[in-house]
Amino acid sequence: MGEIIAIANQKGGVAKTTITHNLSVALALEKKRVLMLDLDSQASLTFCAGLKNPLDYDGKNIISILEKRPSVDIHECIYKVGADERLENYLYIIPSIIDLAQMENEMYGRTSRERILAKALSQIKDEFDYIIMDCPPQLGLMTINALSCADSVIVPCKTDYLAFRGLQQLEETIAEIKELVNPNLDVYGVVATLYQMRLKQDNEVKDMLNENYHVIATIKQAAVAKKGIIDGMSFIEFAPEHEISVTIKQIAKMIINGTIKENK
Repeated sequence: MGEIIAIANQKGGVAKTTITHNLSVALALEKKRVLMLDLDSQASLTFCAGLKNPLDYDGKNIISILEKRPSVDIHECIYKVGADERLENYLYIIPSIIDLAQMENEMYGRTSRERILAKALSQIKDEFDYIIMDCPPQLGLMTINALSCADSVIVPCKTDYLAFRGLQQLEETIAEIKELVNPNLDVYGVVATLYQMRLKQDNEVKDMLNENYHVIATIKQAAVAKKGIIDGMSFIEFAPEHEISVTIKQIAKMIINGTIKENK
């Protein structure tokens, strides 16, 4: 049975999409079948994966599987992605569109609304080794749905004070989800992101993260990380030997080997 991993943080700009995309690619390069799930109405992950024209997947996207009466089979909403031929038959995505925000509002009026996504994914969970979900930058119903069906969660956190302060609210939400909906949810830990070693604040926040949380890895800020997006390429594909790529590939191997939980 596949593992569902949520990449979550209610604060935007902490590199959730970057981690989701690149971690998925890293797992796929290890010959694991990976499905990326874009749960953000901004559809950044969809764009990064190379699906740039919403008309190409109109009526066959994340909304299609969340509808009260799904209009299509979930398999019709799954698309192959990846510029690297090594990703062929290993990396897939269910894309998002801007209308997802309206769908989320409609979901509030439904029974068992926090389990809508779980019901949809139950049809395909066994077909993938990993389902990686890019959660939206708020603790709304879509994030709650993601946490309600996830086996584990990774929390990207930018090394600044506001991002650090926001972790407490996310912790409380995860604890409530575990108590009421998903007792098996496991928090893998925090990935410190956009770290600038020369800045005093970044170093102070990094120290606080290490003192208070299980920090899986630290990813430095690098302008080159944005390159390749226009071509639908992950950073790992564009610059496989870069320090960022190496770090994310290490996270992927820890997940596969089960060592990501060590020292918790």
